[in-house]
Amino acid sequence: MEEFKKQIEQYNQKIIDGEKQGKSFEIVKGEVPIILSAPHCVKQTRNGKIKGEEGETGAIVQYVSECTNCWCIYKTANKQDDANYDIENNTYKDAIIQIIKNNKIKLVLDIHGAGYENNFDIEIGTGQMENLQGKNFIVDELKETFIRNNINNIVIDTKYKAISEHTISRQISQKTKIPCIQLEINGRYRYIENLEGTEKLIKALITFINKNKEK
Repeated sequence: MEEFKKQIEQYNQKIIDGEKQGKSFEIVKGEVPIILSAPHCVKQTRNGKIKGEEGETGAIVQYVSECTNCWCIYKTANKQDDANYDIENNTYKDAIIQIIKNNKIKLVLDIHGAGYENNFDIEIGTGQMENLQGKNFIVDELKETFIRNNINNIVIDTKYKAISEHTISRQISQKTKIPCIQLEINGRYRYIENLEGTEKLIKALITFINKNKEK
């Protein structure tokens, strides 16, 4: 578990290094046609107010990307923006769209962090299934994979539905016509102080991507 902790810390450091280099976000190329996104792994500015980062979400997408050879994109600095809210002049969303168009991407998983107070382990946001572009089976596969990894309290479109046009999942699904899912991860399964939970989450995501990489 100590080695796992070091890896998470190294991925977190890459986010810090990206900020030092003046980057807004970082893209990791892959061969598997799935993109993992972490738009809130650094602070954001929404309607003039600063919102806190969603800890370890950036490390999680990097870890899973390296293990599966899928694509990932994650924020490295707050440029007075919110990649999951801004509709105009959103270079993060624009980058995802270009990756999809240029690399025949089949699925986007947009990773977010929910607080401990939420009464779920993971919420799967689908925009009331509209963001799935008819591939509703993906939700069942995701839920089953989480449960097999002992993450049991899974809810769908309850609090964080990804139904607003502001969200990455909604906007990119509409523009590219591929399924996009927003995952809200409770702190029990992502914070570095909860390594057992974080490891379960990462194993589940790796299993799901490896199963779906050829679909």
